[in-house]
Amino acid sequence: MNKKTYFLGCPTPDGFSTHLRDDINSGEFITYIIKGGPGTGKSSLMKKIAEELSEIDEPELYYCSSDPDSLDAVVFRKIKAIIVDGTSPHVFEPDYPGVREVIVDLGTCWNVDSLKSDRENIISASDRNKKYHALVKRYLRAIISLNDDIMSIGDANINKNKLDAYCTRLASRLFPKKKNCTGKISFKQITSITPKGVLTHTDLFEGMTVFKIEDENFAVTDRLLKRLAQTAVSYGYDVTVSKNVFLSGSAYEHIIIPELNTAFVSCDIEYTAKINAMRFYDRLAVREKRKRVAFNRGVAKDLTNEAVIALQTAKDIHDELESYYIKAMDFDAVDKMKDKLKSLILKISF
Repeated sequence: MNKKTYFLGCPTPDGFSTHLRDDINSGEFITYIIKGGPGTGKSSLMKKIAEELSEIDEPELYYCSSDPDSLDAVVFRKIKAIIVDGTSPHVFEPDYPGVREVIVDLGTCWNVDSLKSDRENIISASDRNKKYHALVKRYLRAIISLNDDIMSIGDANINKNKLDAYCTRLASRLFPKKKNCTGKISFKQITSITPKGVLTHTDLFEGMTVFKIEDENFAVTDRLLKRLAQTAVSYGYDVTVSKNVFLSGSAYEHIIIPELNTAFVSCDIEYTAKINAMRFYDRLAVREKRKRVAFNRGVAKDLTNEAVIALQTAKDIHDELESYYIKAMDFDAVDKMKDKLKSLILKISF
């Protein structure tokens, strides 16, 4: 069975963005919001509960784009429970405290005197960390502007009738129509920029029929994926959509149709079949803009590398912050809170 692993969200020019709020705000889940500083054991607590409850309900694991090895959230769809890191940059606060959301405060497990002794260091590191995340926002704003220009060239030169006819044929071949049933679209972040580069949770696609779209101009990919997703939903299938971090608006980058074990992606992974997007563009018109596109793409690549370096620096500073909190923590108390939280989840769910 494919591992259900995603990013909680991604950085954007306007701050951190996540679709987990769609589930939290649905009213279908009890959400346990974990508060505490860096290094207080939030990720470890979630990993332990995910492992201990995995026989009851297969968890969805949501990792941190600022630290891909750190867990930011766990979703149990069967027992209707969400555990999420509620600290910056992805701040979550309860709308219905004690009814739909529960605060888990790991701040009760630290030694205040120890933190006071590192007060100036913690403030300095926190401010430096924010500075580098602000730099990432500026880089992303420039990258998105460049890529949007590339996409506008592509969009102006699509043979839409040809592409739409292809979508119809492909969908009729791959999606058996179900009777009296409508699916739904859910948004999850499968690819994100991170301190380790641009990463994709490729384990989601293992064992699937994967169609890889090769498209340097973005526009065919977006139109193709949106039409396929809507058709699949109308045929009765649920669709998972991942948006493109490096484009504005709601440009699609990947879609998965779990029930059909089929995915359409625009990243470099092993694939079953390839879709060459250029066949749906006016080649001559696109070729006339090739210098502008090449310039945009080259600058966007350089800025992406700079954004990754800024995220690496922010991660190093975050590690420094963790060191101050780790030595102030009573992790035996954190383990006891983990056991209480697990018991509470099971009590409410059953």
